[in-house]
Amino acid sequence: MKLKLTLILIFCITISFAQKGVIDEANKLIELKKYESAFKLLDDADPNDEKPEIAIAKTKLVLNYYVSSEMHEIFALKDLTPNEKLSAIRGSEGNFTNYKFSPNTVLSDLIEKYPDNYELQKELGNFYHEIHLKYDDNWLLPDSVLVEKFQSYYLNAYDHDVFDAWSAYGIGYAYLINLDYQSSIPYFKKSIELNNKDPYSNYNLAYAYLYTDQTEKGIESAKKALDLYDDPGNKANVARMIAVMYLELEDSVNAMEYYKRSDAIQPDNYSTVEALLELEMALNMESYKERTKQFFLLAPEAPAVYQDLMRFYWTANKPDELIQFLAEQTNNYSADYRVSGNLKFYTALIQHDKKDFKNAKLNFQLAKEAYEKVFASDHQVFKVIESYNNKLANYGS
Repeated sequence: MKLKLTLILIFCITISFAQKGVIDEANKLIELKKYESAFKLLDDADPNDEKPEIAIAKTKLVLNYYVSSEMHEIFALKDLTPNEKLSAIRGSEGNFTNYKFSPNTVLSDLIEKYPDNYELQKELGNFYHEIHLKYDDNWLLPDSVLVEKFQSYYLNAYDHDVFDAWSAYGIGYAYLINLDYQSSIPYFKKSIELNNKDPYSNYNLAYAYLYTDQTEKGIESAKKALDLYDDPGNKANVARMIAVMYLELEDSVNAMEYYKRSDAIQPDNYSTVEALLELEMALNMESYKERTKQFFLLAPEAPAVYQDLMRFYWTANKPDELIQFLAEQTNNYSADYRVSGNLKFYTALIQHDKKDFKNAKLNFQLAKEAYEKVFASDHQVFKVIESYNNKLANYGS
């Protein structure tokens, strides 16, 4: 019996070394960007997907190095030339070889056979996490189910000390999008502990702190994310978030600083300029006048711009200033009937609310004449103008 057990042990060790050797060779090919060759090597070593370590290696390979995929069940792979970049050809048309490999099926079957192999569970969590990020609600399962799955598999592995920075982040992220902010915090902190250069964990930790009334901690985490992000859009978004958190602390000086930093990083972002204008008007800073012009010029054809301007100027009890500002823009848009219509229409709305009915009636008519040149007769704006005109008819000319 002892001899038999020893032979079984030697056999298992031999298989383990053989699998490791294949995976090491595949990793060398991956370093050389020979992704298709690496997959074929792994597939030849385990054609029936019976070996956990090789199945995990194949899953990592297809998720990271595919050229294109069909629902992440069929993957196109290619051996790249030394100067070729995967990012340049991903999603492009080409004569690529397709390989059928369904990580969700393969890994699920292996988990049934090896329920104590938590590396399998973590990798299946990675797969569903990737599906969530890539397909949103357009995969074979609803997005809410994908989130539930990757969180569940990650948690099972995590509870058995099998995790890395990405899987810990995934657990926190799943809690966050399900609005369980408090539960997300320890997992984001663990992710940062394992990889303190990741801006996303720091940003989402800041978000969780904000919604659990831990604003000062949130500011600290958001500032780290601001330093770590490279993308201007993300950096501007974080700077705006820091400004919001300073406003939560009633610190308008620092809030203004970070709104301005956001605007400097990504100039003329609607949300940033809107926030700056609102804050400058609330503080009655002279700069709000130039900011008004900046804000207007972002999208003078968009009703939202006028609606926001009306909200800010009414709040500051300055409707006459807004009427004057809109009047000053008229000559610049005499040939742009959509914008000239907007200028007259929203002027009329302000005048109506000020009970200046005579001028309101006039500007509604001018707005109607401009809009008729660009909108179909059944456009909703004509119904709105007609409704106001019906009310104004009672006030004479």
